[in-house]
Amino acid sequence: MYPNQSRAQDGWPEQPPQHSSSRDGSWQDPASQWPAPRRRQRGRGWIALLVILVILGVLFVVADQAAKAYAQNMIASKIQSSGFPTKPSVTIQGFPFLTQVAAHDIRTIDMSANNVQEGKLDISSVKATATGVHINSSFNGAKIDHISGTALITFSSIVNAAGAQGVTVSADPSAGPDAASVSAGPLTATAQVVRSGANQISVRMENSAGIPASVIGSLPNYTFNVPKLPVGLQIQRVSVTNQGISINISAQNTTLSR
Repeated sequence: MYPNQSRAQDGWPEQPPQHSSSRDGSWQDPASQWPAPRRRQRGRGWIALLVILVILGVLFVVADQAAKAYAQNMIASKIQSSGFPTKPSVTIQGFPFLTQVAAHDIRTIDMSANNVQEGKLDISSVKATATGVHINSSFNGAKIDHISGTALITFSSIVNAAGAQGVTVSADPSAGPDAASVSAGPLTATAQVVRSGANQISVRMENSAGIPASVIGSLPNYTFNVPKLPVGLQIQRVSVTNQGISINISAQNTTLSR
């Protein structure tokens, strides 16, 4: 029995650890012949895979945003070339964009433009939102289920375009929903804002209330055209607000082509 070796229950000493001999005759522990665990290598493999996935995700986001920017610029250029006075700002909603293109369906497109010139008239803003944009198989056009928006023309812009001086125009709800008051000092006249054509709006005064013609300019019967609106948009309603003349525009089942 080896020193300090415990005895088994039957009285015999426990056997010492078994050894095996190597080719050169030296004794080796059998446990040393097993390969070491590869926990570190497996951990490094997962980290490498995670890094690759992150890189691929970043590349996809960059490619998606680049494709969206290109499409937005292309749509804006098409709107301008179709007759709109300026190149609008176009924003395609939703992420990712490339999956929408693959499905030939873009959910929402926002369009806007500020300070749109129509002759002497400055239209403060034009905003529209298109929903249900179905891209055709050639990717050179789309059918739009619905598009609606607003345009705003300030009173000061109307005064300037009409050549009036020292005159202020403001909403006059007491005279009706489409009424405005035209004032020059203590003198005040009432005007009606009406849609007089498919893309034409008129400011009509029943009388000048004594305001000199040299001051009031062409306001007594001032008519202006709304510029050609993109994507088949048409004027639906005209109303007078505290900010100016608000124009509601919309279109159904219209198209956008290259």
